[in-house]
Amino acid sequence: MDWSNFDESYIRLKMVLRDLIGDGKDEHKLDIYGNYLTYGHEVKIIVERIEKETQGYIKLIREISEMAQRGEEPNEKSLDVFVDYHSLIRLDIKSFFIFTRIFIDTLAKVVRLRFGGEGKQLPLTMTQLLNHDKFLTLDPDFAEGFKSKMSWMTAFVETRVEIEHYLGNILRYTTTREGKFGFALQGSRSR
Repeated sequence: MDWSNFDESYIRLKMVLRDLIGDGKDEHKLDIYGNYLTYGHEVKIIVERIEKETQGYIKLIREISEMAQRGEEPNEKSLDVFVDYHSLIRLDIKSFFIFTRIFIDTLAKVVRLRFGGEGKQLPLTMTQLLNHDKFLTLDPDFAEGFKSKMSWMTAFVETRVEIEHYLGNILRYTTTREGKFGFALQGSRSR
């Protein structure tokens, strides 16, 4: 995953938030700033873990495949490590969606801060914020630009719901057309 844009944006917004905090006596602002720092950092750690685990998983798959081509059975230890990698990646992908959603909702609170007293009328979650009439009228240009930048969020939320509430299984790991790590879901909403 390419996190260069995330890093740059994260740091710029961190500076803006620091200015919004002012003298640091407003606990509400400090709480939002702390959540921004914490969840942003945790999302990045989860992504790094996924990348590391995926590299190990792919290497192990290749080793097991080569063994099979030679007519050898994989040893018990290799199979145990395979299951461990698979479980760790599944857990971290689920964690990624959960922590990223919390981080995105923290960004909604940052938007509320941007609008000062009028911002208190805005919803606390990004999903609700993006479609809230008051948000769209406070600063229409900002709202439209922000909404277009967050257009990916609908698919993100749907995928998170599928993983957390219905499917629960990540079937296979793959490389996307852009050469990035990806995964496919398996399961049924009727479970």
